[in-house]
Amino acid sequence: MKKISFLILIFLMFSILSGSSPKAISNSYPIKFGVLLYKEKDDYIKLIKNELLKIESKNKGIIEITIYDANNNQELQNSQIEKLLSDNVDVILLNLVDVTKSKEVIEKIKEKDIPVIFFNREPSSLNWIESYKKSIYLGTEACESGNIQGEIILRELRKNDIKDKNDNKILDIILLSGEVNNIEAQLRSECVIRTLNNNGINTNLIAEEHCNWERECAEEKIQKLFSEYGEDIELIISNNDSMAIGALKALQKYGYNIGNSEKYIPIVGVDGLEEAKQLINKGELTGTVIQDSEATVRALYRIGINFVEGRSPLENTEYNYDVTGVGVRIPYNGYIIRN
Repeated sequence: MKKISFLILIFLMFSILSGSSPKAISNSYPIKFGVLLYKEKDDYIKLIKNELLKIESKNKGIIEITIYDANNNQELQNSQIEKLLSDNVDVILLNLVDVTKSKEVIEKIKEKDIPVIFFNREPSSLNWIESYKKSIYLGTEACESGNIQGEIILRELRKNDIKDKNDNKILDIILLSGEVNNIEAQLRSECVIRTLNNNGINTNLIAEEHCNWERECAEEKIQKLFSEYGEDIELIISNNDSMAIGALKALQKYGYNIGNSEKYIPIVGVDGLEEAKQLINKGELTGTVIQDSEATVRALYRIGINFVEGRSPLENTEYNYDVTGVGVRIPYNGYIIRN
């Protein structure tokens, strides 16, 4: 009996000193991932979900993934968080609905001492993530996608595939933005315009429409704007592919972007959706920046496992923290452009 008690004591001491939970040391499987999506209807979030299910399928018996869709409702997501906490999941992957609510969410999760990885939708401040050692943010460097969109546009300008139709020496642009308070949307917009300006391109923003990443909104807005500005529109820049596709559908109602080179308005997006790639191959869309959903989910999985097994989040990975010390940025994977 004394020998058994001594072994238990040694085990507990090792658990405390190593920062590992007894569950991790005893290899208790499956590891339970709780995933909270802000809106499953979002085309890019669909890619994330599909990649997560692939990871689960490849690791049967090792991980178990439960996915909730908040349908863009923070109150609903709050209740889903409560459910995951009561179910004692091992790690939470959180695609936050309201990016201003990280404080309240962190405080709730911290009470249960469960690791949480915020991803894709960057909180308006990372200070609250910094306050909880079992939390991290995984996203992209949003300005990078804007810079790459700028490269696409500059390349098209050099080929004379984007034309100064009214000879005013200014590129007249419509900008389709994501949400008003979304950091990713803000930086994508700012950085694409800055890239153009820094390369000697004068720009004029005919209109900026916040369409919350949705193609239906973009189609409606572009249809109205085309009826007002028509030929004065020389370029449409979209923060994502879904809105770019919506813009395309609107233009096609007016006979644009269906094969006649004289009736073509360039449209550039972000994400690398399969639908967008097909439309680029057909010459209807101009280009897209590829956001790597597979690499994002791979990082979520590896960092999540590290958290659960009591290791440093980035241990034995190629990832590095950004300047905040709590954010990890997955690079964009280049771009696709029409021939």
